[in-house]
Amino acid sequence: TSKSFMLHYNFPPFSVGEARPIRSTSRREKGHGHLAERAIQPLLPAYDDFPYTIRVVSDILESNGSSSMASVCSASM
Repeated sequence: TSKSFMLHYNFPPFSVGEARPIRSTSRREKGHGHLAERAIQPLLPAYDDFPYTIRVVSDILESNGSSSMASVCSASM
């Protein structure tokens, strides 16, 4: 199966003041990215109407709230 929409949600530790190395994708990044991707799906046109792939990269540099919903708001624009 193929996807016509991908949302890459990057949430490095320094964005919340943590001092640890950046390694692999964290559970937070996977969960929040999946949540944001599911929220955007209803806004997308049908594949027959728009046969292209959309990729959104959300790099969170600082967080003091709902950064996954901020990603949804920016992706919907």
